[in-house]
Amino acid sequence: MKNIKIPLLLGVLLALLLTSLPAWAASTTVWQNPDSLSVDEAGFRLETPATISDRAVKVSVELLDSSKIPPTDEFFVTRAVNIEMVNVDKVVVNWLSKPARLVFSFDGIDHKRASRLNTGLSLGYFRIGYCGPGENNWVELPSQVFWNGSKGAVEAETTRGAGRYALLWSDQPGAQLSPIAGGIRLMVNNVPVQSELPPYINGGRTMVPLRVVAENLGARVEWVGSENRIDLVKNVDKVQLWIGKQVALVNGQSLLLDVPPQITGERTFVPLRFVAEALGAKVSWDELTQTAKVLRY
Repeated sequence: MKNIKIPLLLGVLLALLLTSLPAWAASTTVWQNPDSLSVDEAGFRLETPATISDRAVKVSVELLDSSKIPPTDEFFVTRAVNIEMVNVDKVVVNWLSKPARLVFSFDGIDHKRASRLNTGLSLGYFRIGYCGPGENNWVELPSQVFWNGSKGAVEAETTRGAGRYALLWSDQPGAQLSPIAGGIRLMVNNVPVQSELPPYINGGRTMVPLRVVAENLGARVEWVGSENRIDLVKNVDKVQLWIGKQVALVNGQSLLLDVPPQITGERTFVPLRFVAEALGAKVSWDELTQTAKVLRY
């Protein structure tokens, strides 16, 4: 019995020790893979496209104690992280081949603290900043601010690599306040996808232009006009859809659709989640920023 109790006691002590660590002591390390990288801790998320360097990259994110970062004449640091990027040759990655997306979330308490209780100031005073290794000055990144009345997020895209990133507050407006009603965004592997006609919601489902989603998922589109049928072919997978019909065939298996394909503005729109998942991708929905996110595998 003694041999059993000792490991249990050690496990309890270890759990207590871990839960007592301050939030900024946490760290996440992930190797860049061929798809995408997402790090989400304490209100910070890093999203990358399929490739950010010509070498595999090890990314370490350390949450910093923002109260220990002195404010400057221009900025008050609300939240901050330190990002280390090292490739397989152990060389620091200072610049990325494609932009990465940075996201800091915030709430009303953050707004009150940053604005020194002057909540009448626009949320556009939030923005994301960058401070390179060994540097002390914050560089503003073009940012977008989203707010739904109770919580918000600030987004920025950058090709900068290793360094400190922070959610900054300034007494001067700079970021672009993005209304939630500004339309639905579509992203594939964390890269924004533009289309002639924007996605829309129908029956609780996100509808997207057929060719936009097919091309970005690597599928070939075949139109069978005699049946008003759409065939999507990707490797060995085949998805068959009919305009106005709630029945689809996926590799010969009959499945029901919540919303059928439809013609809008002389373009064919299909339910994003059904089509993407049938072609082996994953779909998630960000309610705050009204963004449909697809990870292609």
